[in-house]
Amino acid sequence: MPDPEPPGPAEPGLRAVGSFLLQESLRNSVRLLILLSLGINRHLSFSELLELTGTSKGSLSHHLDQLASAGYLESRMVFTLGGPRVRVEITPKGLATYEDLTQALGRLAATRNPPDAGPSSTAGLSRG
Repeated sequence: MPDPEPPGPAEPGLRAVGSFLLQESLRNSVRLLILLSLGINRHLSFSELLELTGTSKGSLSHHLDQLASAGYLESRMVFTLGGPRVRVEITPKGLATYEDLTQALGRLAATRNPPDAGPSSTAGLSRG
């Protein structure tokens, strides 16, 4: 029986990214978008997230509740000259998760075509 092939250079990166996606609270693309957006901006209003995600108010509230339950964000009412607004802020746990996820994605992207590697093994394959 032949020896199993060693893992390819992308496998550790894929496993790292996959570990985030196995978390129930991060299995949804809208929740990932919210986490990434808050990681970049640190806080956004409910209205800004509504526009960004393109979801309904009820759907966005559900996703925010899921992320808040997991400890990734907090929402609070703030009073402005334009009236009360819901401000959504990333927590330290959410920020750490954002940083770990973006680092894992960066490592994964770096394995695609290392600078001194030859042509990609997928060269010649069409994307249709």
